[in-house]
Amino acid sequence: MTILTAMLSPRRRSTSVSPDRHRGSRVAIAALSLLATAALAVVPAASAAQRHHRRARAASGCANANANVGRGSDEALRAAVVCLINQQRASRHLPALQASHLLDSSAQGWTNAMVSSDVFSHGTNFAARISAAGYVWRAAGENIATGFQSPAGVVRAWMASTGHCQNILNPTYGNVGTGVSHRPVNGWASGAGTWTQDFALSMYKSPPSANWGPADGCPY
Repeated sequence: MTILTAMLSPRRRSTSVSPDRHRGSRVAIAALSLLATAALAVVPAASAAQRHHRRARAASGCANANANVGRGSDEALRAAVVCLINQQRASRHLPALQASHLLDSSAQGWTNAMVSSDVFSHGTNFAARISAAGYVWRAAGENIATGFQSPAGVVRAWMASTGHCQNILNPTYGNVGTGVSHRPVNGWASGAGTWTQDFALSMYKSPPSANWGPADGCPY
């Protein structure tokens, strides 16, 4: 299972890469930004009790949170991921992100491209993809993941990683788009499921919040 994140935000300038092995799967985590420096860290595996608690908390109140890719509709899976990340935001007094069909198009296109090319990355310019979808942005970020079978599973993994968590809890963003495929990115994961979330603030909008406290507390 693998997750990766990217952001273009004036507040974040650090890059981190964290490899971890748990139950035979590999998790590589990276946070990217402009003028970044690099650091290496190991993410400890959560105990079974912690994982159960996070699973129950993350999945509560969101339809299809535990649905497996390939069994639920893509629309239902996308809605579940958005519900789960907004649940994380609401619990920390941040305004909800609004789904954008333009960002959905960007995120789904990139998900399809990763699966078809067997390349797991943000590409050369993830923000240009968001622009190409027709979204005019002033701040943008992206989380990707492969090998996670359910919305609850991928959101749990993102929230447990500093860079991904900071994208989810970034108070600057106002919109989000989600892409999903039942297939993994071959060579990066053996389990089903590849996911992309694109986050952005419209050029014509003001940041909905200035509360960086929750993002500064990542990961959870």
